[in-house]
Amino acid sequence: MLNQSAEYALRAIVHLATLPANEHVSASDISQRTKVPIPYLQKVLRALTRHGMLHARRGMGGGFSLAKPSEQITVLEVLAAFDSSPQRIETCPLGIKGHTHLCPLHKLIDQQVANAERVFASTTIKDILETQSDITPLCENQARVQLGLPNDTSTG
Repeated sequence: MLNQSAEYALRAIVHLATLPANEHVSASDISQRTKVPIPYLQKVLRALTRHGMLHARRGMGGGFSLAKPSEQITVLEVLAAFDSSPQRIETCPLGIKGHTHLCPLHKLIDQQVANAERVFASTTIKDILETQSDITPLCENQARVQLGLPNDTSTG
């Protein structure tokens, strides 16, 4: 459902949202924490910066940080930046000229896509981080790694 760029963007944004406000982190640190290849990640980070979700600072102490609070960044905003938002069905996908409106199957699919779009539009990065779980969303579980606890990678 998500393209790879959107997946990587969500990983990076979620990681940055776990850090103190205005703390700049290098692309290589983000790459290491999110397991995203650095060349691809650099393109994603530049796009997120162009879309106003990240702030980039050059030089010593530079790197990337969130440009706005995590409660102001929606999942849909991130997906849209990478053309990965849910695509509504407006006309018959089969191109049947006699279908002036959606058939029951395509109408059902469109309704579910609309539901997904509403959920993504109303879910912020902060919401994702506040979900009760022992798994850090989209990232290696930092707390378990730092404490030397086993990291169960067999689930989710």
